[in-house]
Amino acid sequence: MRLNGGPAAARHRAARQARFGTALLLAAYAAVGAGRAGAGQVWGFAVVSDPHGAGRAWRAALEEIRDRSVNPPPAFPPAELVAVAGDMDPAPPHYESFLKVFSRAAPPPLFLPVIGNHSDEEKHDEIWYVRDTIIPAIPGAVRRRAGSCDFLVDHRNARFVVVDAYTELGAKGVINEAGREWVRRAIESAPPSIAHVFVFSHEPAFPRYRHLGSSFNADPRARDSFWRMLVANRGKVRAFFTGHTHRYYRMRVRDPGGRAAGDRSRFPDEDGGVWQVDAGAVGPGIARTIVQVRVDGARVDARVLQSGFWRPAAFRVRDEWALHE
Repeated sequence: MRLNGGPAAARHRAARQARFGTALLLAAYAAVGAGRAGAGQVWGFAVVSDPHGAGRAWRAALEEIRDRSVNPPPAFPPAELVAVAGDMDPAPPHYESFLKVFSRAAPPPLFLPVIGNHSDEEKHDEIWYVRDTIIPAIPGAVRRRAGSCDFLVDHRNARFVVVDAYTELGAKGVINEAGREWVRRAIESAPPSIAHVFVFSHEPAFPRYRHLGSSFNADPRARDSFWRMLVANRGKVRAFFTGHTHRYYRMRVRDPGGRAAGDRSRFPDEDGGVWQVDAGAVGPGIARTIVQVRVDGARVDARVLQSGFWRPAAFRVRDEWALHE
């Protein structure tokens, strides 16, 4: 006998709680929106990916983003956005955890979800939850069309472009021609006040460690066309953030068909290229990863924090570099 109604009822309860938390969050956004818009130009955001069912590690990562207990000079400011580069399953309790962790933050960060392969392949209700609950709670989010999980958000002097590569703008993580053109228009239509564009999708264009032949590179022509579009817009595009492999790594690629990009043992740093940053995972994997980004006018810096698998709250600095100088 299931006194609480079983897993489906639990999901419905989590969804109701999250909707209540979302209403409170929207009220908080409204209260602080003007102050945030008028503040100084130094600001930051965080990127995580693939929490899957690791609720304790997910909460530890959110608490580190909130508290910044590891923050050596130059200090990174509080995250004003938290992007999850896919596979945030189960979405309702993870989103509820986010709402609880940041319930007293002033202002609370925006929350940007990216659809991942596990939502597409196994748990379509995860897509519906992102579509119907999380995205409507993002102030200023502009969807590609009503009901889609592709959207953009302008925040301070940056534009965030989120692509769902599993439904209309792609399949199995490969962004199609329509997706490429939508991203191109999102980049090129940015007003002069937007100095930086950050693009998010789940599967890497140049995978390393895992999913080596079955990520965005499964269709080399589509991948190369998309990447050349990003490089053509490198005056504003700062990074393409992904997840999927559960391993953190970064590379800067100019020629998507070149030997360095195609060599799975190399991590190129090509002048005139665009950064691909795989945010690893805060769930399964050998390390829990947070990618922090600091924006200071025209300059963009990145820092990576990692904790061990068995001690998810014990973060340390793993990497630092300039995304744009």
